[in-house]
Amino acid sequence: MKKLIPLATLIFIIFVIPSVYAEPSLDVKITPEPEFNQLWAYETYNINITINEFNISETDYSELSENEYSFGYDTEIDVNRYGKYKYGGRSAGYTIIIPQIDPKVVHIDSKNNSITFNFTIDRDSYEYGLLPFEYLEIIISIKVDLNINENNSDIISTKSLKFTLIDETKVEYFEGKYRDIRDEIDTVLQASGLESFNREKYENILNEMNTTLASGNYVEAIEIWEHYNEKDRSDMINGMVTASNTEFVELEALRDVESQYNSLEEDFERLQSEYDQLENTYVALANTYNKVNQELETVKGNLSTAITAVFLTAIVFYFLGRRGARREVEVENA
Repeated sequence: MKKLIPLATLIFIIFVIPSVYAEPSLDVKITPEPEFNQLWAYETYNINITINEFNISETDYSELSENEYSFGYDTEIDVNRYGKYKYGGRSAGYTIIIPQIDPKVVHIDSKNNSITFNFTIDRDSYEYGLLPFEYLEIIISIKVDLNINENNSDIISTKSLKFTLIDETKVEYFEGKYRDIRDEIDTVLQASGLESFNREKYENILNEMNTTLASGNYVEAIEIWEHYNEKDRSDMINGMVTASNTEFVELEALRDVESQYNSLEEDFERLQSEYDQLENTYVALANTYNKVNQELETVKGNLSTAITAVFLTAIVFYFLGRRGARREVEVENA
């Protein structure tokens, strides 16, 4: 019984749930393959368009045979001029359809689900009338119809691709902008002091643009330059001002400390001088004390000798007096 449950589920999915068909889509291959969505001036490109996931049996015309319908491939190639201008800390972009340039239209009827044709870019940005800071956008719009007769057709699928025109003039312009960024950032990186300033951020910007140009990704170089021109440069200047103010405050605080140090040093020198005077006075007093002490010892010794002599003299006179008194008594008795 357990083995029948998965089988019943599979039958339910197959017969009960409606089938889902993939929508037709277009696969567009361009040779040589445009790197980084860039097309080069004076280059011829081979464009191959293929219809994928299309089945006549899934349409309302499923009864038609292969000889009763065809595909209509319509390709329109437009060029638009776009750029940016900056004002008051803001920027605005603009796009202009070049009026004197008619879109290139390619129409091909074919019974095959794939066609190929060539497309040549015969002008550069200067010849299109662009200013150095403007860019040319090439839009390739593709539509494929199912043609039943001259009066009956249905759109099968559409696709739009956008590219940026690159030429040698633009390459020189971007390389010049890189040198401008390098000169500005190198000046900042080589500046002494300003320890709180984030030099690494702007060094990374410089390295990133250098790497981008070296790889040939000029579309990315456009974005790096525009972001630097619109924001990073002003951030760098503001960062330097902030770092300068911080360093100025620290310098002022250091000057206060230095002033206090000088004052303390003067006090120390004064106290040292007073200490030296006290030390000299102490030495003088000590010498005087030693001298007086020696004199007192001498006087003390002399006094002790004198007292001893007086004492002995008194004893002598005492005994002499006693002896004389004894003689007087003896004389009186005789």
